[in-house]
Amino acid sequence: MSKRGLIAAGAVALALGAVVTLSLGGGTSDAVRGDPSAPSEKDPSGVVRHMILQDADLENGPDYALMLHPLATGGDWRVVTDQTALRAAQPTAYYTDKPGETMKLLLLSILFMSPPGNPPDGRFATLIRGKEEVKSFTCAPVFCTSGEIGGDARHQRDLAGLLEASKPVELITERFAHPDKVRAAHFKALRDESIVLIEPADLPPPGTIMYPARVRLDLPAVLLDTDESGNTPLTPFDEAEYRARFVAAFTHAYPETDAYRLGPIDFSYIYPPQTGWPVVSDAFEGYLYDEQEHPRGIDRIMVVKPYLLVDLTPRLADALMGPDPFSRMPDFAREPETLAPRLDALAEEVLSRPCPGCFKIELPVKTVDAIRVTRSKPPTFTLSYFRIADDEPSAQQ
Repeated sequence: MSKRGLIAAGAVALALGAVVTLSLGGGTSDAVRGDPSAPSEKDPSGVVRHMILQDADLENGPDYALMLHPLATGGDWRVVTDQTALRAAQPTAYYTDKPGETMKLLLLSILFMSPPGNPPDGRFATLIRGKEEVKSFTCAPVFCTSGEIGGDARHQRDLAGLLEASKPVELITERFAHPDKVRAAHFKALRDESIVLIEPADLPPPGTIMYPARVRLDLPAVLLDTDESGNTPLTPFDEAEYRARFVAAFTHAYPETDAYRLGPIDFSYIYPPQTGWPVVSDAFEGYLYDEQEHPRGIDRIMVVKPYLLVDLTPRLADALMGPDPFSRMPDFAREPETLAPRLDALAEEVLSRPCPGCFKIELPVKTVDAIRVTRSKPPTFTLSYFRIADDEPSAQQ
């Protein structure tokens, strides 16, 4: 990054505070989303009743099935394929949920800086037709868990014989090196009567060129001056401009664009710790401390860490791993003009003499002055499906 070497790449433990990220797993039915047209009954307490089979056209569809998830079975996944059992349960099979409990769990987890032990929302049942999901019903585990191991006494359910008519299923995931193999396996699974649900596969469009090799490019860290908070750059960082500039430079250096495919550039933003970025120097073989043994640091500098994946031919991968592969590309390192004077002033204060370039700051990044290339595993593609298990333990009551 800096021609004077003002920045060192290294691992620094940062106390940046807790960030709680919660994923609402599985699909969500219209009723759970609060759609007023959804076929559910509500009461003032916020408890919602879901009629599981109400939307199924069972009289005109012999290929329906119903997956019961662990929240419904109290154990493993099970599936009902018996059309007679489905029709018999259609008028009465229901469960109650309280979607507000999800928000309560979320707020409590943020308040105590601790993610919840269970995901805040989980699947209860999935209506299937032709091995594809038609509708998914979810339920807040904190409300819908069986009373024996927690949950809410207001939770009610009547599966109307569905659990007794169900069969155990197992989730199988297969991995393939090429998306066409996934499509072939999907076609085969459609004809397998033991498979009841095929999860949608995340595949590139047909005809997409697949490259056998992949590398990761870690681009030099970008340093930005910030305001006093350390969180807001004085000059906003333009991700689109940076990507356009990099793509133009890379394709100029490597014009054989049919030999590779650049992935999107991912940008991570790292904010300075309370004490600032640690100052290091060969002059004292380590970190700089004040008289009270507190670490000295440089504050008001934010770090942007860009990287991307490149799918490419083995020949080009070898070239990028070779000596000086980016000599025809401009320097993407960037540091504030204020950094060098601040470090030089600190060096003169500590050493009692001018020592330009003697002090550096250490950052939690992989590279600060050049593009770093590492080999990565080539992409794989998965196909997941639920198959009726060979052995059939009795359903839990």
